[in-house]
Amino acid sequence: MSSEESTQPPNGTTIGRCITGSRNRHRPGAITPGTAEGLRRSRICPFGLGLKLETLHPFQGQYRPFVGRPCQSCNSKSMEAFFYKRHTKMGFCNAIRITEENTRYRGWLVRRLCHLLFIWGKPVDQDLSIEWSEKICKFPRIQSAIEIEKEKNDRPPVSASAPSNEAHKEVLSIFGHIQKSLSPRLIRITSWILVKLLNRLYLNLQLHCGQVATLKEASAACPKTPLVFLCTHPSWLDFFLVPFILFSQNLRVPQVAWDGTDCSPLIRWFLQKVGVVFIPPNGLSRPVGEAVLSAYMETLLTEGQHLLVFLESTPSSSCRHVSPAAHEWIRQMMSAMQSGAVSDILIVPVGISYDSCPGSDGSGRQLASFLGLWRFLTSAFCPWASSLGCARVDFAQPFSLQEYISNYTWKHSAPAPCLRETLLPRVLDTRNSMFDEPALDKDRATAQEPEQALVNGFLLHSLRAAVSCTAIMPSHIIAALLLHKYRVGVSLSRLLSDLPEITEDILLHGFDVAFSGQRWDILRHSLYILRHCTGLYVAPSNDVYVLCRESPNSIRELAQKSSSLLPVFLYEAIGACAIHALLAQLPSLCLVEILFTQDEMIEMMMCLGSLLHRNILIMPPCQNAYLVCQDILDKLVHCGLLSMYEDPSAPAACDTGRRRFVDKLMWRDFNDMSDSDSDIGENLKRHYKLGRSSRNADFFVFLCHLLNPVLKTYERAALFLQERGMAGPEPETDYITRLHQYLLEKAKEDCSYECAERSLAACAVRTFIDLGVFECSQSCHGSILHLSETFLLEDNCKNLTTFIQQFIYRR
Repeated sequence: MSSEESTQPPNGTTIGRCITGSRNRHRPGAITPGTAEGLRRSRICPFGLGLKLETLHPFQGQYRPFVGRPCQSCNSKSMEAFFYKRHTKMGFCNAIRITEENTRYRGWLVRRLCHLLFIWGKPVDQDLSIEWSEKICKFPRIQSAIEIEKEKNDRPPVSASAPSNEAHKEVLSIFGHIQKSLSPRLIRITSWILVKLLNRLYLNLQLHCGQVATLKEASAACPKTPLVFLCTHPSWLDFFLVPFILFSQNLRVPQVAWDGTDCSPLIRWFLQKVGVVFIPPNGLSRPVGEAVLSAYMETLLTEGQHLLVFLESTPSSSCRHVSPAAHEWIRQMMSAMQSGAVSDILIVPVGISYDSCPGSDGSGRQLASFLGLWRFLTSAFCPWASSLGCARVDFAQPFSLQEYISNYTWKHSAPAPCLRETLLPRVLDTRNSMFDEPALDKDRATAQEPEQALVNGFLLHSLRAAVSCTAIMPSHIIAALLLHKYRVGVSLSRLLSDLPEITEDILLHGFDVAFSGQRWDILRHSLYILRHCTGLYVAPSNDVYVLCRESPNSIRELAQKSSSLLPVFLYEAIGACAIHALLAQLPSLCLVEILFTQDEMIEMMMCLGSLLHRNILIMPPCQNAYLVCQDILDKLVHCGLLSMYEDPSAPAACDTGRRRFVDKLMWRDFNDMSDSDSDIGENLKRHYKLGRSSRNADFFVFLCHLLNPVLKTYERAALFLQERGMAGPEPETDYITRLHQYLLEKAKEDCSYECAERSLAACAVRTFIDLGVFECSQSCHGSILHLSETFLLEDNCKNLTTFIQQFIYRR
């Protein structure tokens, strides 16, 4: 966690300074009597555990992990142009700690007014709403859209040079729904209140100084090129947090794209006054609304204004849904880029992580009314309000949209086969191999339009980059250990020994962590954050045990926090579940040493990877599935779950001494993904065997349990279809609602509330549609599901359930 100074050494700040510093009013490191079931803090003193409390340093050598790099195959030039290697030595700053150094004044009174002086001294961009409205009305596309609507309504056409007053008012009305004139005074007052609010809610707000310096250099090098920030969305507070950070760091504040479907008129007016833009309600169904939004996007980008778009909809565990509003804004941005309105756009993925975020208990829509906003502010500023821990914002390396589009057009023009051709025959046991298909398409559509495929691929790229640069909080690690490894309870000493190991694994995977310091301080801080879903109990041996509370809200909170680790270990989790599926095919009493061939490992991983929805995998279209599976094998060997095995009777793979020279050179096609050993003419196959250490066994179980919530939801979706079926055609939303109720009923039986998320149920239904379980048709009420003829047979439903169950690790 970041320190109270503006900069710091590369190893970050110790979390102990945040706990034992000047802000002792919250005591986040202490375990309260209510949290510890009446246990006093002195009873769990770390020095009685007999462990050496070494300090965790989340950096390798002199540099922290370099996160947020763009795709090497799609944006290789951007990696060189905006590489912030020289900034990686710089430390962190606390964005909400404003002192006299920030205001350039000294004195007792200044120390009391430094927040106000700092905010009031920041410049606010000039309001161009009046000029933009006149420009937008003159767009030829809008005039043609007005004429089309007049022809539909059987009205006389109007010349483009003299539009009617009625049409002019309609265009201005639609533009007023998108953006209103800014209020600089209201922006400064809101920023000042936000500083006070963040100081009440969080201990600190970390920013990497190197990332901020990179943004400033990119803005200075390309002053007329707009920046589009594409951000993750863990909480509603993100809408205010990211603009405030850019405002406080002397960067141009972007227009914030907000999904305002649930906003009251008063909240909508307030947000538009501080720089929020909305998609016009029911405007895109008409040609005029579509034309006005397209003209607004072109005007915004040509003027060099920045835009902030939140990629995700409501936050959920294990899967990430792209919001319809984000999809529409990105589509308009792509259209403006391809039409030549702007020469280039710099894309900046943004990752946000919280120890605990407001609204994480399901009250994330409390800003829908003014009463909800007032209730939140009064609860935040009350004297007994508790801290939510720490927060961190990471800016990934900017990349060029023009370069991405030019590389995409020649690399991914051909559609890939859908799941009905690749996975369904394997589910029904009508084909034994999946190697006939070169790739797995996560868009699941063969007849997809090129424009739609381009937007979907770009969204996956941006979302993956934003997720990969999101830092891992200590509460996320402890929540994952408690939920997926020590569900029945664990001692504090065991948690203290596991924390450095999993932290090192996270760093080796290229992800960053948002903490450093002594293990005991980190553990105390995490237990304070998780105080509502854990309990502490003293054993006769004077050791303290941590147990999860078996309540729905507690399990859901642990699942939502632990889902941050799934992108880190996703590939290893797929490999571990594939190994479990291969082990399930062996007889129960197998005394010989178990060996797996490379082909069967890759085939099983391809089956599982194609079963998972793209919202879970977040695999961009530029990645080849076969190469990804080979990378998974390398990761499993590196972490010790597998080891290479060579037959002693076979010649060594690297022994070239006995090989004769041949007259014909052994060339190979570039697209040939077969093993390189086949070039020699020897039919050598690689074999793998399981690791034998106890640590490997624990890590294997942990990886399987990380993916279990997703796989169990898929299993219960198949059981729901098998047990209750479908009486006839049914709307997709109604079927998802019935499935969600079924998941809640199953969760009450074994307290598996992490498998009862509506978002996971929606992912399972979409996968079944792509797989051919359901036939989908469109109507005025949305998508209508029909059970396909193939799965009218009960045996095929059982085969689907059995196919999914082979990947699930039972406790």
